Amino acid sequence: MLRKVLLFFLIALLIVGGGMFFAFWRGIQQINDFVFADVNLANIADGVYQGDVAAGPIQVIVDVIVQDAQIAEIKLIKHDHGKGEAAESIVDEIITQQSLQVDTVSGATYSSRVILKAVESALLH
Repeated sequence: MLRKVLLFFLIALLIVGGGMFFAFWRGIQQINDFVFADVNLANIADGVYQGDVAAGPIQVIVDVIVQDAQIAEIKLIKHDHGKGEAAESIVDEIITQQSLQVDTVSGATYSSRVILKAVESALLH
């Protein structure tokens, strides 16, 4: 009887663990497949725009402030990132270059890509 109970829990653990691994892997594939639009800031009215993206283990919510056809500020409202905290510096590069076509932060590529996608989502609302 004890063996049957242990076997049941082992199988349940494998199913749950396998499902979690698959969801993680699928999220990473989604992040790798992101394509970033060339956003024409001249077509965006002044204001605050919110974008959010959840992919794999990473979730990002940003407020993008557009003023005079430029990105004036990007506020990271939420960044669930695991080990990708370093990616948060990418917002400075986006503002400096006024573009989403910037290099990702080394060692935080996935978080960088999700932040970029959240900014894109805000601007293309």
